[in-house]
Amino acid sequence: MVILALHPLFGVGIIIWMYKQYGYKKSRQELRGEMAKKARTSHEHSGLQIYRFALASTILGIFINARIGYFAGEGIIGLFPSGLHGWFGILGIVLLTFTINKGKLVKKQRQERVSFALNLKRHSRSSDIIMILIVFHAFLGFIYLFKLIV
Repeated sequence: MVILALHPLFGVGIIIWMYKQYGYKKSRQELRGEMAKKARTSHEHSGLQIYRFALASTILGIFINARIGYFAGEGIIGLFPSGLHGWFGILGIVLLTFTINKGKLVKKQRQERVSFALNLKRHSRSSDIIMILIVFHAFLGFIYLFKLIV
């Protein structure tokens, strides 16, 4: 039961952190000078930390799903997500990987003084999609959690 509770608790924390991270998109346009550089550095560092925690949460969710599937007698099928919540989680981590990679590319291009507008736009749009996906993922996760508890 403790292991089962870790994924949703971990997930809620990550969602709150990601929402705050997403707020940088708006504040980025208002900041100037040294404050802008500090905020950008913080955004880059937080993004990597969020990715690591989200990846750990996804792996934990897959482990929990596989464990539940194993005890339910599903065999190897238990390793795969059993509902939309699991598939949205995998899709989310794939999108988050894309977003992180675009963010790293933007940073590299900025340092090389090369145009990075297109990759910044891709980074921004993928974060928009992730935020939408988070709402569905969390909602389905709570429904799935209640199903498992009952």
